[in-house]
Amino acid sequence: MPTTWITRLRERMMEHPQFPWWVFSFVTIGTFMVNVDMSAINIALPTLKKAFDTSIDTLQWVLTGYLLIITGILPLVGKLSDIYGRKKFFIAGVLLFGLFSSLAATAQSLNALIAYRMLQGIGSALIQGNVMSIVADHFPPERRGRPLGMIGSVVAIGTIVGPSLGGVLIRYAGWPAIFWLNVPFSVISFVGALILLKGGRRQGPQPAVDYLGATYFFVAISLLMLFISSLGKPSFLPGSLSSLQDVILTILTVIFWYLYIHRSLRHKDPLIHLSLFRIRTFSIGNSVGLLSYMLLAVPQITLPFYLEFVYGYTPDVVGLLMMVQALAMIIVAPLAGVWSERVGTRRPALVGLCVTFLSLVLMALAGTPLLPFSGLVGLSVMIVGLALFGTGMGLFQAPNNVAILNSVPKEQTGLTGGIIATVRNFGRVLGVALVVLIYERVSNGLVIPSAVTAGMQSVMWIGALATLIGWALVYFGQKDPQKKEVREAR
Repeated sequence: MPTTWITRLRERMMEHPQFPWWVFSFVTIGTFMVNVDMSAINIALPTLKKAFDTSIDTLQWVLTGYLLIITGILPLVGKLSDIYGRKKFFIAGVLLFGLFSSLAATAQSLNALIAYRMLQGIGSALIQGNVMSIVADHFPPERRGRPLGMIGSVVAIGTIVGPSLGGVLIRYAGWPAIFWLNVPFSVISFVGALILLKGGRRQGPQPAVDYLGATYFFVAISLLMLFISSLGKPSFLPGSLSSLQDVILTILTVIFWYLYIHRSLRHKDPLIHLSLFRIRTFSIGNSVGLLSYMLLAVPQITLPFYLEFVYGYTPDVVGLLMMVQALAMIIVAPLAGVWSERVGTRRPALVGLCVTFLSLVLMALAGTPLLPFSGLVGLSVMIVGLALFGTGMGLFQAPNNVAILNSVPKEQTGLTGGIIATVRNFGRVLGVALVVLIYERVSNGLVIPSAVTAGMQSVMWIGALATLIGWALVYFGQKDPQKKEVREAR
């Protein structure tokens, strides 16, 4: 192949000692963009509800459809990128994300917006599935710790910037602005990746790709989301399961999950190695991790509605208030990592779940129409609760991920990281669906203060109960990872 000007430019730039950091900067722009988008859309939900005059259970698909696509194809993206090269997949992801962001900004109906968001999710999965590996490939092993750790900081900064910036854009430029914002980031990341990244396929024998298993996985997740959404319909009320369509949906959901699990346990190289779940710390860590990512949807979905329809705050103010959670997580997460290195992972995880429980109780009480929790006092309690929620999540998630990684053999840590990412996105999908289901059933879709408050409180109390279940699983079932557990895995 003849040498192009891009190749010649890349070769000259590779001679510079800062070249790996140039790659890091342009690639993580994609990560930053994705996380700003994900956190900004939460602030836009009340505005979108008014703009399209729709129910929350329908509106949730702006979030759920996006996360569903990411979760469903992320394992396959990682496998294909390993084989065919990360550059082309990353660049395709950036282009798709920018293209469908611009189309989402011009959507004239909610159905169009949901469709564009789902297609936007393909781009997001292609970006998320390659960022860490691209960065690791451009740094020698002894220098990877700092850049890989900084990716977490980029994610956290995006999560902080998203609500505040999104709130300002929504108030002064309208909800389409949060999607137009992605376009310049996409262009910058595309140009940088095109010039700096080197393409190429994996050398040697190519591993088999389980396309059938990937199909089962995607269909199973999609059916599960439809099933959860259908729970809010009258036909799914106890004693009235009369709709043939609902019965068929239930059966198909069970069948496809069975097909996926059955194939994964028997395929020599499945997308997700389910045999690792025989390690107790691994299985409990991922189960409670799934629960924690579901809990993230509790304040992210309910509080924007509560703060806007009960307190009357504008989206920019709501965005600033919602930053409290992300700030707390950024401060606490590194400290939790240091603490877990000294005392093990179990104690910080348990303390984190206790703090999370307390935060959800406080936020539920903040909406109580009693004198001590009214007005600014109630708002102050809500903000403290939100800060404690971020603190609890920060204390739990980092040590829990360490416990999961430490419970498996060294040669399977990369695979384990992929499983953690899949669990994270799966938890977000389930969390949004279940929170919306509970909130909608309690509030009856009304936006009057009493209905919004009742919906918010119900979600908070159920979240608190779920946190107690997670705490019990860790306390009674998990220990700091031992070598014995690894030997017990097949």
